[in-house]
Amino acid sequence: MTDLIIIDITDEEDTLIDGEQNIKEINGCGTLLVKNPSQRSRLWNQELDLKETVNTSLDKEIEVGMINPGQEFKKEYQVEELKEPRLKLEEIFDTNRQVPESVNNTFLVDFSNKCKLTLNLTNTLDLPITDIILSRIMPNFLKNIEILSPNFGEAELAEDEGKKVLLWKVNSLEGKQTARLEVLCDGIINNSEKQHLGALKVTYLINNHQISLIDPEIRGLTDSMSGVTTDEGTKPGTWECNVEFINDSEFQVKLEEVEVSHNIKTGLEELVSESPESKLEPDESWDFDFEVESDNVPQLESSFKFTTLFQVITRLIGEINKESTIYPVLSATIEKAILPPEVDAYANTNMTIENTTTNTGTSNIHSLVITDKIPKDFIPPEIKQITININSSQESLEIHSREEFVELFKLEPEDRDPDEEHKISLKLKALSEEFPPNAELVMKYPLLAKNPKPETQYPTPIEIKANTLVSGADFIKKPDEEPEVQIKYVKRKLKTLKSIRPGINEGEFDISVRIQNKGSVELENLVVKDQIPEGFSLTEFNPKELGYEVIKEGDKSLLTVKIDQIDGKQKVSIKYSCAGDGEYPRTEPQVIVKGRSSDSESKSKPGDASLEPLETSVSGMGLKKQGELHDFFSNVFKQIDRGISCLQLGKILEDVRDDLPPGPVLHQFMRYSRELKSEGEKMIVGSFRDEVIAKVEEFKQKYS
Repeated sequence: MTDLIIIDITDEEDTLIDGEQNIKEINGCGTLLVKNPSQRSRLWNQELDLKETVNTSLDKEIEVGMINPGQEFKKEYQVEELKEPRLKLEEIFDTNRQVPESVNNTFLVDFSNKCKLTLNLTNTLDLPITDIILSRIMPNFLKNIEILSPNFGEAELAEDEGKKVLLWKVNSLEGKQTARLEVLCDGIINNSEKQHLGALKVTYLINNHQISLIDPEIRGLTDSMSGVTTDEGTKPGTWECNVEFINDSEFQVKLEEVEVSHNIKTGLEELVSESPESKLEPDESWDFDFEVESDNVPQLESSFKFTTLFQVITRLIGEINKESTIYPVLSATIEKAILPPEVDAYANTNMTIENTTTNTGTSNIHSLVITDKIPKDFIPPEIKQITININSSQESLEIHSREEFVELFKLEPEDRDPDEEHKISLKLKALSEEFPPNAELVMKYPLLAKNPKPETQYPTPIEIKANTLVSGADFIKKPDEEPEVQIKYVKRKLKTLKSIRPGINEGEFDISVRIQNKGSVELENLVVKDQIPEGFSLTEFNPKELGYEVIKEGDKSLLTVKIDQIDGKQKVSIKYSCAGDGEYPRTEPQVIVKGRSSDSESKSKPGDASLEPLETSVSGMGLKKQGELHDFFSNVFKQIDRGISCLQLGKILEDVRDDLPPGPVLHQFMRYSRELKSEGEKMIVGSFRDEVIAKVEEFKQKYS
């Protein structure tokens, strides 16, 4: 059996990569073994020459000494100046695989993020890398995992201590080749905290390769036999000699030099000086014949220089540990503050709208689209009246006039007509440095309620679309509850008074009509109609600034007067004169409130329900009648306080019908009494009592 001394070099490279795939540290170490594989032959005087140790902690020359059969010499060392591993790892995690031209690195909260994980392993050497094992933790928020077939090796999803682990094994990867594995999954994120994508580990083996620069050579001795044979020659005084070297070990040896000297009186005479450089197998020998002239048996001395032969085995064991990549989460809220939240019906009310977009995630917001809708019956702002500010812990930044941030800013349509719905469209860009987590973007503008109608819903929806620097799917958000302007019903109170008196000239009468707005809300676009009796004609009208016309209706004429607006608690007086024959009979003027502006008249048709007359107060009652009604209503309130049913109160109100002046108020009063009677024996208590008292109080005021 032939053996060689085994010099076994095992280098190790241990690489740590951070979540951004930068090499955080790379450490190298190694183990040097000198092995005696023989079962019987010893090794001694072994000296190891490493030749080059510049990137290791080893000495260049190492005294190994003796190694018994089956034993080994061990030396550990550090390897320095490593720059990158021999196996290159690349991990690509895309949170939106539906946009193939870019790799998105942000999750959307409460959204099924269509993710794609790509793993690349590249052999940077010209020789194969074997026994590659990649294991990667797959966090629980990754669902519906689908492993696509890799171009090298096999991959599967396993479990380890309750965790999902991706395992990928590649038996051999040839030089300069890249192994690729792709995994599809859904990222379901239900909070806005930063998400850890999972740590990764790769181990591998490279035979016949090392990262240390050592090039070892070992010299030493093992079992051998040698000697010189002297035989007397055929001539007296001559000797036939032979020098021989025998490899008596189980190792290959190399015989390098052989010298034989003759010990004579004057010293040593060199007889043989050979350099065989012969490789001898176990039990193999080398010999050399030579002659010596000597009268006596020559005294010969021999020396042999040889060494055991060796083989070097190298390998590199590698390990790469990658820290978990951390991805932020895109999340935002939008809130609309309506100030005041409730406005009076039929009134013109100045309002303020404040839309606040808050970055509630862990990702900076790069772009933002806001779509804000304004209902009809409201006058939207001009673009120049809208302010936009970003408020963060560092500063407050005004951006509505900054072109580097504003990509689109418009009002649709631009006419600001309250009869139309409007939309404010805002598109912002390049906000990454200005809109970090917890910052707020506040959009503020004035709004004018223009005679909103009671019992009408006025939703004012708003929606935002946020995105990151690496654009992916939009994060779309609306308020949890749709914003709505609440309308407070405030009764319009209109009082009409009329007087008729003889004029200066015979047959002439002066008529005064006073329209009084007793409520707190504006009345717009009023039409006053007053009948001119048969046989009379209009001779004078004041005030001149009011528009009027006289319309013939058979034998009668109708004076029609237009009033643009009467503010709350204000009044307008109309004075005109008519001339004719006979008495001037009294008729009651009719007042119609059309609302909005005079433009609406052109849009209205005769008989339109919006032109119905307002209820008016009752005028023309004497003091005695007013006193009787005051006592009546006081008694009603006492009856309610004592406890009364709806049926009883309805009858009490109905019994006073003949004592009340005819007109629309009486009609409303009797209708209410019938509504009460329909409730039967229901007692008037609690909040229902408050409603009844308020309603009766309204009728009392009309008869005051």
